[in-house]
Amino acid sequence: MSQELVRMSEAPKALTLAKEEAVAVQEAFAINIASGAVSEFDLPRIKIMSGAALWLIPKLEGDETAPSIEGVIVYARDTRAYYAAKNAGSVPPDCSSPDAITGAARPGINLGGECAKCPMAQYGSAVDADGQAGEGQACKQMKQLFMLRGESMFPEVASLPPTSLKNARQFFLKLASQGVPYFHALVQIPLEKAQNGNQIYGKASLRFVRRLNAEESQRAVEFHELSKSFAGRVRTTE
Repeated sequence: MSQELVRMSEAPKALTLAKEEAVAVQEAFAINIASGAVSEFDLPRIKIMSGAALWLIPKLEGDETAPSIEGVIVYARDTRAYYAAKNAGSVPPDCSSPDAITGAARPGINLGGECAKCPMAQYGSAVDADGQAGEGQACKQMKQLFMLRGESMFPEVASLPPTSLKNARQFFLKLASQGVPYFHALVQIPLEKAQNGNQIYGKASLRFVRRLNAEESQRAVEFHELSKSFAGRVRTTE
């Protein structure tokens, strides 16, 4: 039991390497980003599985599922994405925003501009699979978390859907009230089972594990700056 608790509180490997190794990893990350060798499609995406309270995590051997993920959020941003067609698949959205403030639409789409004034961002604009109007927003608001986890040397992107945004906001506010930058905290993000009518989904909650020590925090700040410079290349899809 005690060994498991110790293991679970370890920081991601990228933050605990020897100084020379850490510098090499960060330099490689920065160089590859600047050279364009890493594109918007390359960072692994961790998603909440449809119809289950499980994370879907990409691995070399194939996707795996887990009820919780743990790591350091080195960068977080609010985003929006609108698809005119349901079940559009892996295609760019018709309109999207990397900051949930200003949207940019594809050519020929009469949207974009200030998100707060967009009709697709108003509650009640969503349409369900049967074509019925719903209470939600047609332009989906999400929170993207760039996370360092486990053995990974580069961040992964975990997307929180609208149903998890309130919990995320409350968690970030709690950290702020204690004077803890979110990238100085080791966190767990478990999923709890929730239901809307017949639809089952996973709702994320964020839990503070511990504050990073001084050395871990310094490296987390460096990854924060690197990820912030890279985030503009990452699509705002879920």
